[in-house]
Amino acid sequence: MLSLSPAAALRPADPAARGSIASHQQQKSLPQASTSSRGILSHSSAAPFRSADSAARGAMAAQKQSFRMREFDYFVVIDFEATCKEGPRIYPQEIIEFPAVLVDAVTGDLLSAFRTYVKPRHHPVLTAFCKELTGIQQEQVDGGVELAEALAMHDSWLAAAGVAKNRLAVVTWGDWDCKAMLEFECTFKGIAKPAYFDRWVNLRIPFEAAFGAGRRNLQEAVREAGLQWDGRLHCGLDDARNTARLLVEVMSRGVPITITGSLVPVPLPEPEPEPEPEPKPKPKPEIQIQPLAAPLNHCLNWCACGAGFCYCGVPIRGNIVMMPGETQGRYFFTCGNWTPSLGPMCPFFVWAA
Repeated sequence: MLSLSPAAALRPADPAARGSIASHQQQKSLPQASTSSRGILSHSSAAPFRSADSAARGAMAAQKQSFRMREFDYFVVIDFEATCKEGPRIYPQEIIEFPAVLVDAVTGDLLSAFRTYVKPRHHPVLTAFCKELTGIQQEQVDGGVELAEALAMHDSWLAAAGVAKNRLAVVTWGDWDCKAMLEFECTFKGIAKPAYFDRWVNLRIPFEAAFGAGRRNLQEAVREAGLQWDGRLHCGLDDARNTARLLVEVMSRGVPITITGSLVPVPLPEPEPEPEPEPKPKPKPEIQIQPLAAPLNHCLNWCACGAGFCYCGVPIRGNIVMMPGETQGRYFFTCGNWTPSLGPMCPFFVWAA
């Protein structure tokens, strides 16, 4: 196990303590990358990572207070290197370098670095193309650890730094590291990974918010931001350090750093309960108007008086019972010799039905 500086040298979580340690150790430099297969590279000063531009440092200091309102306490910047060959992609592709750089989201200081080499299981012998591209040598991966152990080592490194996982965000340049590489290999090999790798910040997005849209690789973005590239391109740790420095520069410009990618499906909003249907009004009984029955005895002959005439020889008269009661509405016939004051002149009366 490579130990380049004690765990106690990690910057404590208290912002006041961070500042005092930074001033005391401002001139310390990050240990050079070792060819050992595993290890934690730690430091207590942001100086080795910070831009040489004093104006940029001043702008960063002016932003420290606003950083306290940010969503996260720490960022961990990663940049995996994986097995590869010239031409078509090798299958299955496996991580061979696992680097990370811890950044204080409050102050923008780069606190500590982690790196371990990972031994590939399916293509254990690196291609010449892979060694030339990444600078990783065969003996480094031969002495490496399994990916599951690398993840556990990385988790322990964060714990030793006092990092609360729920206040941590992973930062990458692009979506490949978390969305494709780590997710594929963990799924392919049945490895459980820490949940904080399921969400990440693709630094391309806040960078474009600060500098404008356009296609750039990491090295071009670093130079466009006014920084000098530090280290070897496609060395995972060097790429992570340069990404961290670029992150600090974007932070200094006041651009919010928020989650841009996630493997966790966004929960769908629960459907609102459908309102209970209003009770249908009871149908009102239909009023059926029945036509008045025609007199059934309109041709009756009464005694010697002839058809349609009453006893006194006057044509009969039809009418309807208007008074409430059982017979209300019934049609009847009575004497046609009728006056309002005297009524009918003879006792003739018959119901129509």
